[in-house]
Amino acid sequence: MRKLLWLLSLCVLFLPQLTFAQVSDPIRKEVIDSLPPIILSGLQAYKDKGPEEAIRIWIKDSPIEGSKEAVTQANSLRQIQDFYGAYQFFEVLSTQEIGHRTRIVYLILDFEKGPVFAKFVVYKSNQRWILTSFDFNTKEEAIFPFPE
Repeated sequence: MRKLLWLLSLCVLFLPQLTFAQVSDPIRKEVIDSLPPIILSGLQAYKDKGPEEAIRIWIKDSPIEGSKEAVTQANSLRQIQDFYGAYQFFEVLSTQEIGHRTRIVYLILDFEKGPVFAKFVVYKSNQRWILTSFDFNTKEEAIFPFPE
């Protein structure tokens, strides 16, 4: 019984440090913290509830709310998920400020069987970010602006 208590005590002491070490990369945390909340909220919704909920969050109050483009993207994410498995996490490739209130965010979405490439255009309106467009593709050249 003492050995079990000692082992549990060690786990309680060291488990938080191990978990923190895995996610404490200061550069990654800084980049993630700098992302507009609308993108992060949608990604969390995608992981928890699926592509339809992510799209609903991303397009709320945006100029593409209710558009065919939004429905097309939801269908695209659903098809990708059918082939690539479940969405797991994301990686920020780059963020470009193209104006005082406009950003383009390039992400790699990691699924069970491979990457999906994403581009989000966000605009800061009335002290909050809204998504004005987004695109997903399994081919990086369809998303990323490679130099010629």
